[in-house]
Amino acid sequence: MKFANTAALLAVCGLLSLTGCGQAEETASIAETQPATKPFVPEGAIADDSGEFVYTGQLKEVGDAENGYIKVPVTFVQFQEEGVSGLTQYSDPTGSNVITLDFYEGIPYEDAANSIVYHMAEDENVEGLTGASVTVAGYNAKQIYCHYTDDDKFVVIWLIEDPSNPSDSYYLAIEFFNESADIMACSSTFRTVHDHAGESQR
Repeated sequence: MKFANTAALLAVCGLLSLTGCGQAEETASIAETQPATKPFVPEGAIADDSGEFVYTGQLKEVGDAENGYIKVPVTFVQFQEEGVSGLTQYSDPTGSNVITLDFYEGIPYEDAANSIVYHMAEDENVEGLTGASVTVAGYNAKQIYCHYTDDDKFVVIWLIEDPSNPSDSYYLAIEFFNESADIMACSSTFRTVHDHAGESQR
């Protein structure tokens, strides 16, 4: 999988969810999950809300006033996928592990998630496509997980409810190889534009 393809797909899915792709639950339903027991987190480290991933490296805050904010490993650099605009993206220097932020105006998070699941289910390179209702950084979210067999990468996507306007949603995706799965913990540092502004004024 080339992540640019996924990013482009998401841009299309955002538009399609307004024209009926909200029926995607019939193809691959979003399941409810129980929270996991959280692991020991060393001082200065972060853990994701599921309690499965811990990142102990140094972080820096990135993002913008359009797509939200998140902390990523200090070695990550900003870039923009070819042929895709409007995304906020960071990757490691090799371009192998990628964190992407986006914002969908006028598309509730559940509709956005159903649309993405619907289209990902049609990709022959996708296996293990699953969805769940979760919280990410304390926000209501739908989580989508899959493995791309063509390049052995994993992608976890969260469609996050905008608490200041539930008819809008944020998009957060982390693409990684198995040995870099600990960057999943970065999801716990996500902040909406509104919440980030409030925290920076304190």
